[in-house]
Amino acid sequence: MNETRNIIASLEFGEKESQICYYDRKEKNPVSLAVKTGTTEYTFPTRLSKRPKTNIWHFGAESEYFSKYEGEILVEDVLNLCMKGEPVEIDGEVHEVEELLEVFLKGCLSMLGVGEPQRQIKILMITTPNLNRVFIRKLQKVCRHLNFANGQVLIQDYNESFYYYAMRTRHDNANRSTGLFCFDKNRVHFRKLWIDTTTKPMIARVEVGKSELLSENPKKRDKRFAEMIEKCCGEESYSNLYLIGEGFDKEWAVDSLTALCKNQRRVYYGNNLYVRGACFAALEKSEDKTLGNYLYVGEALVKNHITMNMNIQGKDQIYTVTEGGKNWYETEHTFELILDEKEDLEFTLQPMDGEKPFVHTMKLKGLPKRPKKATRLRIQAVYESADCCVIFVEDLGFGELFPSSGLKWTEKIRWQEAEHE
Repeated sequence: MNETRNIIASLEFGEKESQICYYDRKEKNPVSLAVKTGTTEYTFPTRLSKRPKTNIWHFGAESEYFSKYEGEILVEDVLNLCMKGEPVEIDGEVHEVEELLEVFLKGCLSMLGVGEPQRQIKILMITTPNLNRVFIRKLQKVCRHLNFANGQVLIQDYNESFYYYAMRTRHDNANRSTGLFCFDKNRVHFRKLWIDTTTKPMIARVEVGKSELLSENPKKRDKRFAEMIEKCCGEESYSNLYLIGEGFDKEWAVDSLTALCKNQRRVYYGNNLYVRGACFAALEKSEDKTLGNYLYVGEALVKNHITMNMNIQGKDQIYTVTEGGKNWYETEHTFELILDEKEDLEFTLQPMDGEKPFVHTMKLKGLPKRPKKATRLRIQAVYESADCCVIFVEDLGFGELFPSSGLKWTEKIRWQEAEHE
């Protein structure tokens, strides 16, 4: 790889296998990195191995070799361990999952062939099957330890990567749906990307559809999959259908191929859709913004704005605490304010869909009695999920005359609860 600066890259951090790619600026396309130079082998096991009684680690394909022939201790299910976030005992010692995550991430980045990833990578997008708060916070901690700046390493789930891949490769057919069949040996899952063109911006969603267990018998397998295609797609207008994963083969897919290609649908098969979609997302979010007319609404998207009524420089204004339209793990804000006459805080939640706003009141129990405008507060808004914002408030006092009481308050604002207040 010749790029040595402004690198846009992506990592698919899978449960069993992972892969990495970068954006080729000349070809204007994501390029998958081979595990071995000169081969078309792009995936590597999501595993680590540790040499006993040392701090020497190996990752990916190397971990399989060293565990099999050199007696190293194999660590499997790295992603699931990181998702749980609990310490792991390896070689008689307890290791925090941050250590495993750092070793694995360093190994993946080494494939880019750059000496200082934190200086040479413009943006790295990591995509995983699902996301949770524990994993995201662990990853953010590791990235800070590796000296990556805020916003330099981003993360999204597979559904969002599917959206970016489909939109960046066939966006001319955005008014038609796009389907994705994900194979996991004998199990196949269906996803549907559809666009609501009646809104501004146009709303894009990925719906989780049917899941079927296929027979190992070729003829029965073909028949069951063909039936599934008809159930999932029917006569609906689809521009493209994608097939990924281990379990699909043209050898047995006779009736299935006919069903797939029905109604002039284009059909694509490959195993790098998620990692390439993540790379397109990194490009879109960092520089080449071509999807500005669309808003992807996924499970991680914050669908409400949070504001406060404030007096700023003598004028009553609406202050934005957090803005909707971003993923919850990317949404965080800290600010300070001076209380006027109130002894509580009022947050207005404005749904992005135009529904009626609602007000959430946060009581500051035990707040010292002080004169008007003699109490300064630090407020931090952090999301723990797309539907729950945590508000942290700290009493800072007001200079030497009114020192801080040291009091702190925490409140969770949940949308469903707030709607019924």
